[in-house]
Amino acid sequence: MNFSLLDSTVADRDRFFWEAVCNWSNDTSVNPVIAGIDYSELTRCFLWDKVARSIRAQHPERFAFEQVRLKPVADPIQPHPNRLKFGCKQALSRFAAWQDIRSLPTKNSLYVPCWHPTLHTVVRSLAESFTVVTPQASHFSQLPTIHPIRLPLSADSPNLSQVESLHHGIITGLKQQGIELIQHDVIELRSQIAQLLLRTEQIEAELSLLRPKAILLFADNHFPVQSYVLVGRKLGIPTIMTQHGLDCEQYCLEEAYADYVSVWGVSRLHRYQTRSAWQPIQLQVNGNPDYDELTPPTQMDRSGSYWLWATRPHAPEKCYLPSRHPQEGIEILNALLMALSRLPNARLVIKPHPLDDVTLYQSTIDQHSARHRVLMSSDSVRSLIPEASVVISEDSTVGLEAMFFGKIVVHAHFAASEPVMPFVKYQAALPGYTAEMLRTTLENLEQVTEAQAKQLFAGQCRLIQDFAGDCDGQALKRVTAMIQRILEQ
Repeated sequence: MNFSLLDSTVADRDRFFWEAVCNWSNDTSVNPVIAGIDYSELTRCFLWDKVARSIRAQHPERFAFEQVRLKPVADPIQPHPNRLKFGCKQALSRFAAWQDIRSLPTKNSLYVPCWHPTLHTVVRSLAESFTVVTPQASHFSQLPTIHPIRLPLSADSPNLSQVESLHHGIITGLKQQGIELIQHDVIELRSQIAQLLLRTEQIEAELSLLRPKAILLFADNHFPVQSYVLVGRKLGIPTIMTQHGLDCEQYCLEEAYADYVSVWGVSRLHRYQTRSAWQPIQLQVNGNPDYDELTPPTQMDRSGSYWLWATRPHAPEKCYLPSRHPQEGIEILNALLMALSRLPNARLVIKPHPLDDVTLYQSTIDQHSARHRVLMSSDSVRSLIPEASVVISEDSTVGLEAMFFGKIVVHAHFAASEPVMPFVKYQAALPGYTAEMLRTTLENLEQVTEAQAKQLFAGQCRLIQDFAGDCDGQALKRVTAMIQRILEQ
């Protein structure tokens, strides 16, 4: 590796990681543009965890924990055994899609290809006035005003020469940047590239048939939503992205790709304006429609009967920076269990992220003397926050949501890098940046004075304004009005 790990800082390693992810195509003879689509952009999301892991692997003693938790590599995509039969099915699927599209009441439709819960309210509202189209298998298709369509089947196998060329280009380009992927990731990357090529080809087929007025997405920087953006750009179909969460990662979430972007607050607006290479046609602060039902508190709420810890995902495939480690979740849990053992009346409720490793947490809890005071909950975060005396949040949207309830927030951040969310910098949360600091903060919660609580409350109000926007109950109206203007152009 050309980059010296011994002589670098944590920030240097994270920056080195990002430059390698972005610049590998400059150091290979392979052209990443295929059929007018730049796959150096589309493959970035597959490299986040892999390039970061290649740097973490330079410390074998710490990397062993992560290595045993890597998921088995998916089998390569194999051609359908009966190519003629599959070809007939593919042709029939294309005809079925054409029939569904032909029956739409108008061709000026809004296409919502990917379901996400944060889009539900917006989609339902827009469907009252516009033709909103969604794939038949989408959760949105259950809404009575939505027009579901059948999609054409993708090819049964990708163009293997394109797969091998792109795979070779990434591997050799990264090596020139000083990065050598571990063998597990070399194999997985090839499989992901094959899926990417197949899915992007299918997306171009469905968009070419449908030709919607615009495409609405919940994100625009990872597979498969990013393929809709780049294919839409190629076909001249505008894309709209509405923010679905906070910026909980350094680097990886700084790039915008969609033509029109609706953000919650000025924080995301400024981040895109200063750091994104692609600048949207329109970038607008609208707030979060899901927060229309919430109102910022008028004072801190010191009541509650348990500590609530909402985790971020610590699975290896979700550790995007070299400075992040899958061990962080267990290390935070051990610190919380130690604090519990010192405070016999305290209880802990854990709300794990859907992508976090619950079995690993549970096995750790089962071995601890305080296990009878720990509950792993599947309830929604918002139903758990009101009865919490404190919310322990990592770099997560949950920390912000807890502030709508006036709860004391402790920011648990055990990575060596700086926290992404400035909860503590805003004086909106108490720090928990090491095991000892987290334990001490929790043990001293009862000693938080009224003056300190007022300071936290003021910081939370500032953070809510900058990161969630104007919480006036009108965010849905602003978002839908923005989309309506685009559809009526």
